[in-house]
Amino acid sequence: MSESNIMKQPIPRSIVRLAHGRLSYLHSGSGTPVLFLHGLNGNGSSWVDQLSALAPFMEMWAWDAPGYGESDVAGSSVTALARVAIEFLSHCHQGPVNVVGHSMGGLVAMKIAILRPDLVNRLILSCTHPGHGLTDGANERYQRRLRELAELPKAEYGKRRATGMLPEGTDDTIFQRVADIAAESRQEGVANAALAIQTANLIPELARIQAPTQVITCDRDSVAPLTKAQPLLDHIPDVHHLELRGLGHAPYLEDAKQFNSAVSSFLLG
Repeated sequence: MSESNIMKQPIPRSIVRLAHGRLSYLHSGSGTPVLFLHGLNGNGSSWVDQLSALAPFMEMWAWDAPGYGESDVAGSSVTALARVAIEFLSHCHQGPVNVVGHSMGGLVAMKIAILRPDLVNRLILSCTHPGHGLTDGANERYQRRLRELAELPKAEYGKRRATGMLPEGTDDTIFQRVADIAAESRQEGVANAALAIQTANLIPELARIQAPTQVITCDRDSVAPLTKAQPLLDHIPDVHHLELRGLGHAPYLEDAKQFNSAVSSFLLG
């Protein structure tokens, strides 16, 4: 196993009951508190390399967003997802935490920082953007993805999502890990999250984010490249940019060592 493929033993899921129903999550480590929020094709298992390698320094929670993993559904807007996350945070830790959000999880992380700036010490936004701001629901690309999820074998759906997320030439082991996680997606979770991404437009609210923020982009990411992340750099008051070279839309798995270094440097530095 390569140095960047850090995964150790599986981390069991825990369940907490919130106002909307059950929420499942992974928990690991001790130290600086950090909440990890996954992307549209992920779940809490997306972060196992962080939960393993950073455990000596950080206490970490990685949720399964509503409609993912064993979590019950809870609305189809970024605000609805953020309110669940805020309630979840009250279960995790008394006081502010650091929040790391990837792609769809980045939108949720920003909305948490907008709604409850007192809860967020530092914010890391990985491969994300402020939303597409559509007024007529999810576009054809996302509707096609939902049809594929409903009609294709799970393994085939996972491979298609991994192909779209990762650069050509990605290590086969990494590709399979991304595909396996995407294959666990549930129709209701992806449908709600896709609609949230499509209809959100956080640009008018970004100036309300008070937490020091690091925006991570990857030069081989075709899903959320720098051009889509640029409004975050333009409007978040205390913002820093880090570009990871040679990586696509899953840097936390593609090169976990480099991603973990970026996370620990910003959150612990």
